Amino acid sequence: MNLNLKRNFQTFNKEFEEYCESKKTTAKLIAVSKTKPLSQIIELYHLGQRSFAENYAQELRDKNIDNLSDINAELAWHFIGQIQKNKIKHIVGTATLIHTVDSYEKAALINSLCEQRKIKQNILLQINISNDKKKAGIKAEETKTLIRKIANLTEIQIRGLMTITEFFEDPEESRDFYKNLKSLSLEVESELLSRPELSMGMSNDYKVAIDEGATIVRVGSKIFGERKKIL
Repeated sequence: MNLNLKRNFQTFNKEFEEYCESKKTTAKLIAVSKTKPLSQIIELYHLGQRSFAENYAQELRDKNIDNLSDINAELAWHFIGQIQKNKIKHIVGTATLIHTVDSYEKAALINSLCEQRKIKQNILLQINISNDKKKAGIKAEETKTLIRKIANLTEIQIRGLMTITEFFEDPEESRDFYKNLKSLSLEVESELLSRPELSMGMSNDYKVAIDEGATIVRVGSKIFGERKKIL
C-alpha cells in the first residue's frame, strides 16, 4: 500500500464530499490517472474510487487490458485527452465517457466504430469556453449546430459539455468561464435527451467549478501527487 497515495486520497475525498454536501450537489469525482501505474489505480479502487480518467489512448487501452487480464476490477474509464483519429479505436468501447469530442468528423468516426462493434458510446462535447487559442474545443456559438448534426448518428449519445480552462493561480479567475459553460448547457438542454453533464474543474479550482454547476470534476495532483512529464 502506498501510504502517501492513501493519505492524499482520503484527505481530498473527505474535503470533496464535505464541499459537495455544503453545496447540496452530487458532483462525481474522476481521478486523473494519466502516467500513473495500474497498481495505484487498484489501490484507489479498494479505497472506494471507481472512476478514472486517461489522456492517452494507448495508455488507456493498455491499462484496461492489464486490468481485465489480471485483476478485473470494475473500473469506469473516462477519456479526457485530445482525440487522434488513428487512435479512436483504442478509446471507443473502453471509455465509459469520452469527454473531448470537438468535431462532427470525430463523432462520425466514433459512431462508425460503434456500428462495427455493435455498441453504444456516451460522449461530451468539448467547448473552448474561454476562446483560448492554446486549448481544443469548439466555440460556444457552434454548440447547438454540432449537437443537431450529431443527433443523426444513432450509436452515440451526447451527455453534456466539457471544458478545460488555462491554469490560474487564483481559482476565482476561472469562475466566469464555468458560469458561462453552465449558461450554455441551459441553452442547449432542450436539444439533448437528458440533463447535461458538466465536466469542468480540476485540482486547483474544483470548488469554483462546483459552485457554478459542475457535475463531473477531474482531479489528479491532489490525489496522485505531481506526475512525471511524458517527453
